[in-house]
Amino acid sequence: MEVVSLILMLPRKYRIVIHLYYYEGYKTAEIAELLNIKESTIRTQLKRAKELLKMKITGGFDDDDEK
Repeated sequence: MEVVSLILMLPRKYRIVIHLYYYEGYKTAEIAELLNIKESTIRTQLKRAKELLKMKITGGFDDDDEK
């Protein structure tokens, strides 16, 4: 799967910060101001979004059964 399609599968709050940060080039402080959210929250959302993407890319889906 393409990374873009995986990004589109993220929850809305993560999609927005990923888009603004990586595609639009905004800094975390600027995103916080745009969205009226604390900068620390933006950094946390970026971190969680990257973790979710990493899990999906490496095949670590929550619903997979390992035997």
